[in-house]
Order: sequence, then structure tokens, then C-alpha cells
Amino acid sequence: MDWSALALNKASPVPLYHQLAEAIRERVRLGALPPGDRLPPERELAEKVGISRMTARQAVAELARDGALDVRHGVGTFVAAPKLTYDALHLLGFTEETLRLGGTAATRVLSQAVAPPPAPVAARLDLDPAEPAVEIVRLRSVGGEPLLLETSWVPRAACPGLEGEDLARRSLYDLLEGRYGHRLGEARQTVEATTAGDRDAPLLGVPVGSPVLLVEGVALTERGRPIEAFTAIYRADRVRFALASRREASGNGAAATEREVSLVMR
Repeated sequence: MDWSALALNKASPVPLYHQLAEAIRERVRLGALPPGDRLPPERELAEKVGISRMTARQAVAELARDGALDVRHGVGTFVAAPKLTYDALHLLGFTEETLRLGGTAATRVLSQAVAPPPAPVAARLDLDPAEPAVEIVRLRSVGGEPLLLETSWVPRAACPGLEGEDLARRSLYDLLEGRYGHRLGEARQTVEATTAGDRDAPLLGVPVGSPVLLVEGVALTERGRPIEAFTAIYRADRVRFALASRREASGNGAAATEREVSLVMR
């Protein structure tokens, strides 16, 4: 790319670093800077564009904060891959959601066995403490890149034989509905910002302490029966969630929300 062709207006009230950041964003949008492309070092970029090194650094920092650039210290600055946007208001499986976004999903099953669920999980599934469930731990990837570590608990009595199904190739939700007759109705979930731990980080391919999104919840059938308790750890550098709410007038003239979304930050 010919960086010297970037025309910045030094007479404009818009700061030069912001002009440069916007110019880079536009070239990323148009495909002139595809994901993985390496930007020149700050000093070289500043010389080519005709600005100070500090101004170039500010532009790179702004784009890195927005997730448009990936700054790898000691390696270089690269155009980041776009984040996948998942719709948190529709109950879709990972494979269904990824296909909707035009991606290619893959699943690696890390464990799949009958086990007594932890007390909090049993409570979410309305199970007695000694009642068994099927625990399924899966690493989900898009385009060969791990994005999600997911743990699901399903009551064994509701889905006999689930522990033997090939969940690397079959969708859990397809099995719940098609084989076991549990039509899914809704999910209640929370989203929490946290960091990757010693177990999660290597599987997701990120350093320990990297930002991740922790989603916990329960999926219910159309009859309101809990059928899956789940915990999902998403890479925050590659995934974001789309949330929407709508207010509608109730009979007494007050406004009511159609959907409720919980967001927990720590």
C-alpha cells in the first residue's frame, strides 16, 4: 500500500491522529488492508504520511483499542480479523449461529460422560443432588481458530444415550429436538467480562489473563422445562454479542420491555 498517498488535512480541527485512524479504517473496510496485513513501524508510518511519530502512535493506539489493529509487541502491528457478532436474543446453537454469519464451524469434544452435576448446576436443571446428568465439554472453532470453550449439562433421564452421541459432528440442539423431542423455547443467561485462566487460555490459544466473555445460563423447552445448563467462555478479541431491547406501551400507558438481558461486569 502507498502510505504516502494518504491525504491528511493539517488545517482541519479534527486531530491528525484521528484522521489517520479513520483513513486506515476506511482502507480496511474497502479491503485495501486485509486482515493479517502488517503496518509499517510507527517511525516509518509517520515519515510516509508526513506527521510526527507521536501522532502516528496515537492513531495506532486508537485503532488497537477499537480492535481494528492487533499490536504484537516485539513482532509488529497487524490488521485484526473482524469480530464475529453473535445474536444473544435468539436461541441458536454455535454451529447454526456460525453458519448464519457465513463461517465454518468445527467442534472438538474434550469430554462427554455421565456424572453427578455440581450443586448449582443441579439447581438450575431442577434435579435432585444425586440425579445424574451428561456433561459435555467442547472446544468450538471457526476457520480453524478456537473461539469458544463450552460446557453443557443435560439431564440424563431426559436424553438417554446422549453420552454416546457424536457431538463433534452433530448439533446438540438438533439432537435435543430431533431425537429426544425437546423443542427449545428460550434461554436465560448472563454475560460476564473476565479473564482466561490456566485451563482455558491454552485451549483458546490466548495468554493467561486475556479478556474473555463468560456466558452462563439455562435453556428451557417450550413447556418451560430446563433441558441444558451451560457455561461458555468466548475469546473477547474475536467475539462480540449483539443485544436489542424494545419498549412497548402497556394497558395503563406505562412502557414495558419486551426482553430482558443481564450484563455482569467485574
